[in-house]
Amino acid sequence: LRSGHCGLNAYLARVKAIDSPLCPACLIPETPSHFLFTCRRFTAARHSLREAVKGPLSLRNTIGNVKARSAVLEFVEASGRFAGYGQSVG
Repeated sequence: LRSGHCGLNAYLARVKAIDSPLCPACLIPETPSHFLFTCRRFTAARHSLREAVKGPLSLRNTIGNVKARSAVLEFVEASGRFAGYGQSVG
């Protein structure tokens, strides 16, 4: 997430793995910031992230903060957005 090189649509479209960089729910580019902070698909999962991070939700306060690492990982897991990501096919 920190580098942006992950299975979100903005990156996947940039490397030509998919056609559209847009979030299917919000119709704006699905970037790490969008996924973590604004996508309406993950509002419920974001609640615990918001409680765990002191201060406003930002890249610096979440993926840039070692103390927030477990909360970010819990959010990613709860979102289900990367379910099956990295598993081999076959």
